[in-house]
Amino acid sequence: MDIFPIHEKKFSSQPEWRASMIHHASRRSSPVRRIIIAAIALAGAAATLAACAATGSPAASSSAHKSHYTIGVLSIAQAPVLDDLVHKFEAAAKAGLAPAKVTFSYQNANGDQSLVASLVRDFASSTDDGFAVLGTPAVVAMAQAVTDRPIFAVAMSDPVGAGVAKSLDAPGSNVTGSIDYVDPAKLMDVVVKVVPKVHTVGTIYDPSNQNSQVWASALKHNLTTRGLSLAEATISSPADIAAASRSLNGRADILLIGPDATAYAGMDAIGASALASSTPLFVSAGEPTTPGVLASIGPSYPTLGTEAGAIAARVLLGKSAATTPFARPAGTDVVFNSSTVTALKIRIPASLSSSSTVTDQK
Repeated sequence: MDIFPIHEKKFSSQPEWRASMIHHASRRSSPVRRIIIAAIALAGAAATLAACAATGSPAASSSAHKSHYTIGVLSIAQAPVLDDLVHKFEAAAKAGLAPAKVTFSYQNANGDQSLVASLVRDFASSTDDGFAVLGTPAVVAMAQAVTDRPIFAVAMSDPVGAGVAKSLDAPGSNVTGSIDYVDPAKLMDVVVKVVPKVHTVGTIYDPSNQNSQVWASALKHNLTTRGLSLAEATISSPADIAAASRSLNGRADILLIGPDATAYAGMDAIGASALASSTPLFVSAGEPTTPGVLASIGPSYPTLGTEAGAIAARVLLGKSAATTPFARPAGTDVVFNSSTVTALKIRIPASLSSSSTVTDQK
C-alpha cells in the first residue's frame, strides 16, 4: 500500500520534491507523519552529500577529461629564470593533458605589488580551469580569492609558512605545486669554500614577500652560528634594486641572493653593481649566465617548472589538490659563470670542481 498517492508530477529540483512530500506527509497521522518527514530529511541529506561528492571540494578540480583546458598564469615579476619556469610548466601540462587542447592566459605584475590584487580579481572572475602562480605574494592573494579551482604554486619557497597549505605532503587546500626552498646553511657551505675569508654577507629582498623574510631570517641565524654577520638591503619593486645594490658596496664581502622574485627581476642591476665593486655574487638557483653573477647554487628551476606542470595535469584530470604533495628539489646544483670567475680571479676549489659546472655568460 502506498503511504500517499502517486502523481505524475515532475519536480524541477530536490527542494521542490521534498517540499511536496512534506506537504503530503503533514496530512497523515502524527506517528506516520514523523516517520515520513524523518525519511525525507535523510533522503535530502544524502542527496546533498552526493551532490557535493559529484562536484568535488574546493581543493579538487571539476574539469576532468575535457577536450579543452584553460590555465591562467600569474607571475609577480619578469625575469629569465621565471620565464623558463613558465615554459617548462606549460610543456609538462600540455603533455599530461594530451590529447586535449590546452591554452594559457598570462598576466605579469612586473614587480608592482599594487597590481597583484587587480590581476587576481580578473583571474577569479575568469572561466579558467586552474591557475599557475609564481611569487609568494601572488600565490597568497590568489588563494584568498579563488577556492573553487586548483592553484599551482610554481617554485614557491614555503607554502606552509605562507598559510596556503597545511603541509607539503597533504596541502589540505586547493593549492599545490613545487617548492624551491634550500636551507641557507647548504648555500653557505658552498660560499665559504669559494670565498673562505668572508666576514659579512649581503642580501637583497622584498620584505612584503613572507617567504623571503623567512629565508633572510634563516640566513641570519646560520651566519650567527658561523660567527659571521648579515647586511640587508630591502626593496619594494625592481626600481629599487640599483640603489639597494650600491648600498651594499663596502658593507658586504660577498652577496647572496635568495629565491626572491622581485630581486630576480633586477638581477642585471645587482650583477653590474657587484662586478663594478669586485664583490662575489651568489644566487640561489638564479640565472648563472647573468653578467656579474659568480655562481648559482640551488635546485634545477626547469625541473621544478616541469614537476609543477605534471602536477597540474593530474589535478585537472580529477586528482584532488588537497592530497597532492608539493614537488621538492631533488638536490643542489652549483653552476659557475666563467666570465665572472676570470674577472674576479676566483679559483674554484677542488672539492667543488667535480660536482659543479661552468657556463658562459649571456
